[in-house]
Amino acid sequence: MLRDLAWVVGTLLVLGVVAGLVWWRVADPPYYVRTSQGAVMDQAQLARRVHADGTFMVLGAVAGLLAGLGLTRTRREEPLLTLLLGVVAAVGAGFVALWLGRTLGHVDVRSAVRAAKVGAHVTDTLGVITPAVVLMWPIGYLIAAVGLLWGTSDKTPTDPAASVTLSP
Repeated sequence: MLRDLAWVVGTLLVLGVVAGLVWWRVADPPYYVRTSQGAVMDQAQLARRVHADGTFMVLGAVAGLLAGLGLTRTRREEPLLTLLLGVVAAVGAGFVALWLGRTLGHVDVRSAVRAAKVGAHVTDTLGVITPAVVLMWPIGYLIAAVGLLWGTSDKTPTDPAASVTLSP
């Protein structure tokens, strides 16, 4: 049981770190334009903010699917335990990825706006509109794990008398 716990948590922690790094590198944070009265963000930049959420969700779904397939296939001794641990660890991995991406993509916007000249672009901090995007991690994990568990159930009957073949 402890070995299962270590594998599941360790695998998803590594995936969380990798996804956080990928999100930080791939997502394109929006920027503000410095005006004489402060800074503004136009509609195109707001769309970039939504795009960061979408990017995070895709990464989470893919990581969850990969973890669900890999861990369910390799940790066969306790499939229900692996499923439950995986769902909880997937939520944790999603928050690790979110924290890492936000930390690496952090910008002190107020200081940058004050220091910028009128008309300059000031990059915003990488982030998501809602932390609910983290839920794609356990959803992906569940889809893969449950699909694999249902698809690979033992098809052989345990009682030979229970399998009756009728011939025409």
